[in-house]
Parts: sequence; C-alpha cells; structure tokens
Amino acid sequence: MMGTECHYFICDVGNREEVYRQAKAVREKVGDITILVNNAAVVHGKSLMDSDDDALLKSQHINTLGQFWTTKEFLPRMLELQNGHIVCLNSVLALSAIPGAIDYCTSKASSFAFMESLTLGLLDCPGVNATTVLPFHTSTEMFQGMRIRFPSLFPPLKPETVARRTVEAVQMNQAFLLLPWTMHVLVILKSILPQAALEEIHKFSGSYTCMNTFKGRT
Repeated sequence: MMGTECHYFICDVGNREEVYRQAKAVREKVGDITILVNNAAVVHGKSLMDSDDDALLKSQHINTLGQFWTTKEFLPRMLELQNGHIVCLNSVLALSAIPGAIDYCTSKASSFAFMESLTLGLLDCPGVNATTVLPFHTSTEMFQGMRIRFPSLFPPLKPETVARRTVEAVQMNQAFLLLPWTMHVLVILKSILPQAALEEIHKFSGSYTCMNTFKGRT
C-alpha cells in the first residue's frame, strides 16, 4: 500500500545453521541489510521445577542465542558500509525479574548483556548503532495471562505504541529505551535499595500465568 516492495523468509532463529542459510538467501534476493530487528521470543511461563528441559533450552536458544547468529551474519557488512542499526526488542524483565517466568527473565537478562556489550563495541564504529528497547507488559497474546497489582496505574502498552517509540529511538540513535518512562524509577530503586526493591517487585508483580508455550512473535 505504501509502494514498497517487501519480502519474507521463514527462519527458526534458534537454529544457527538455518539462520546462516536464510541470511545468505536474504542477501541474494534483497541485497545488503542495514537494519536488523531482533524481536523473536518465546516464553514457557512455568517455575523452574515444573519446566520441561527442552522448553527451557528453547527459550535460551531463541531469545538469546538467536541474536548472536543474526548479528554475526548481518553486522560485518554494516561495518563495511559504515551504515547500519541493530535493534533488540527486549523487556523490562531483563532488569527486574518476576516469579513464574524464570526462563524468559533469564534469557532477557542475557540478551540485555549482549546488547550492552555490543553497543559499547560499536561506539568507535562510524555509521553503525544499536538500540535496546525494554518495554513493560505489552498487550499481546504472549502475556495475555499476566496480572499486575495496579493495572490502572500501569496499563499494558499497546504494540503500536512500542513500535512507534522504537522507530523514534532508532531515528535518534538512542541506545536504550525504557517504556513507560516510570520504569526508570524501578531501576533506580533496585540500585539504591535492592532488598526493598525485591519486596516491592513481589507485591507489584502479583501472579504470572500464561499459555504453556507461545510460538513467538514476529
């Protein structure tokens, strides 16, 4: 509708060989990729002892390691062109875990460390930047069972809002984006009073339930 040609390729980002194979196909058909958005994720939504081993591994392979493979494939050409942007749709749970989603929180914390290290490494690389987006509860199927303590004060984010703010952050070369802005208070509280922050997070997060697995988001 916008007069732009689009292509799509189906790929399991948790499968390293498949990522490399599809990346080659993308380059052959589309050309150089200058914006990479790592957004694929799954959540198991169970406690550690109730979690299936394969489901736990799947979370780590898709949510964290998938970024290693996609970035390794597309970043080198961005550096050559001195033109590129790596975007990661992460989660505020990377900075403040909740009970009942140990696989997701762990993978997102690892993903955040990956992006923080990558962002620092790109500071001396002209024309190539990175943006990490850390949204609060977003209204998608992935978290349809999540219940929080103060829903009127912290309503779920609309996917369209997260998308718009992400584009704006990329345009401004903003390294990190917390959504909503009130999440900064949580980060500060954890830095100054970690024990009190844990107690408040426990009260605030309430219970967490969701589908056993969700195939992911694209």
